[in-house]
Amino acid sequence: MRKNIARRRCECYPDFSAEQDALAQANGNYESVNLPSMVSRIIRKHRWNAAYNRGLFERYQCLSEGVPIFSRTPRFSEQGNPINNQLNADYFSEIVDFKTGYFAGKPISYSYSDTQESRDSTGSDGAVEAVQKALTDFCMHAGLYDVDMQCVKHAAICGYGARLFYIDKPEPDGTGAVENVMPILPYQAAILSGCGDISQPDFAVRYYKVRDLDDALVCKAEFYDSRQVYYFTGGSFDALREEKSPEPHMFGFCPLQGIPNNAEMIGDAEKVLSLIDAYDRALSDSSNEVENFAQAYMVFKNIQIRDEELAKCQHSGAIRWMAATDNADVYFLTKDINDTFLQNYLNRLQDDIYRNSKTPNLTDESFGNASGVSLKFKLIEHESKCGMLQAKFQAAGMYMFRLLSTSWRNRLHLNAVPEQFVMEFTRNFPLDALSEAQAAQAMIASGLPKRVAFSNAYSFIDDVDYVLDLIAEEDGDTVSLYATEEPEDLSQFQEPSP
Repeated sequence: MRKNIARRRCECYPDFSAEQDALAQANGNYESVNLPSMVSRIIRKHRWNAAYNRGLFERYQCLSEGVPIFSRTPRFSEQGNPINNQLNADYFSEIVDFKTGYFAGKPISYSYSDTQESRDSTGSDGAVEAVQKALTDFCMHAGLYDVDMQCVKHAAICGYGARLFYIDKPEPDGTGAVENVMPILPYQAAILSGCGDISQPDFAVRYYKVRDLDDALVCKAEFYDSRQVYYFTGGSFDALREEKSPEPHMFGFCPLQGIPNNAEMIGDAEKVLSLIDAYDRALSDSSNEVENFAQAYMVFKNIQIRDEELAKCQHSGAIRWMAATDNADVYFLTKDINDTFLQNYLNRLQDDIYRNSKTPNLTDESFGNASGVSLKFKLIEHESKCGMLQAKFQAAGMYMFRLLSTSWRNRLHLNAVPEQFVMEFTRNFPLDALSEAQAAQAMIASGLPKRVAFSNAYSFIDDVDYVLDLIAEEDGDTVSLYATEEPEDLSQFQEPSP
């Protein structure tokens, strides 16, 4: 496989417009387009993008096939046993993990609006509560926190993530047939969309390879449209045949969805791959230099010394000899390594890696000493990058709500309105409670309502309504402690007339 340096044009996400139009015109009657051949065509068109993304994923896994420095050959291979250190600094994973932890380290909050508008559109107060319960049950049952984090990680690595919604198989007692979701590896998902946004899919193909009981490779493919899922198998992706009859997936829309990292669908570390590789090479060459020769050699000038005498010198640390000439000498020959140049070169590479990937350098002293607004200012470039993903994630979330609303309408008879669902993103930012409390006090003192002050000042408050309810409850308890019953007859407390 070609080592990942930079994407070639053929390795970008392909244009599936022709396939999209042909499938849309078929309108479910896929005999006219020969669906197995069409699925094979989609997979062939996606293979270059898939191969590049697989290489990026293997690099994140730190596999020997994925990291270029691990396959580096010695510079002087004609030597008997050439030294060939292969040191991987792994800035690639650091860039991906930092974004994943910062963006998705705190769960995305999913809720359903409890407003008069949502009550009117949903049906009643009871219907709103039922939708809220269905949403909470889905988030807990599907482990949506973990799925979201995996999708963010895949998007940061490969340029886009993917997730598949499905209905669990029912239990023998008939229960358990509920909605679920799972992350899909990007290089196994080819998604077609008429609007050009893979977060709003019309058709999708999931394909992968497995081994049967004879250890033979079997190619599997699944084709999804708005109603059914079609299953295919074969010895290769160019020779697929229908494996079994299609099945309804019960969602009303294509359930295999993509989540782009940005409009270009490129990973966060792709622009600095050459810098990371240069750092690895410089570090490995430096290690080779240290190990290739000893730090110092003992030189005997104009002196003949036997091996047994040299062994005694190494053991005792003392040397005794009779000089044969007047200019006889013994001294150490040490290396003269320009470590300043090497360190400056590594520092420049490191700074360029962090700057061009828009990732904060946590080892920087100025970064470590910052707090509050100063710390947020240092994160502004990284925050801009996360904002692009958030915009894509919100679009993908709206499509998810459309899927769930359709399924709940059929299964639970709930009239959930997709536009009434709410997503709240909270960055995994170091808590500065004192500064946030002072900001909240200043906002309230300026006349802003507590709801506005709490939602904008406090980063650790996810549900402002819940906090306000607690405050009201505490205020009520405090008043009840000091409340006294007024006597029915106040005349007994009146002073007697003179």
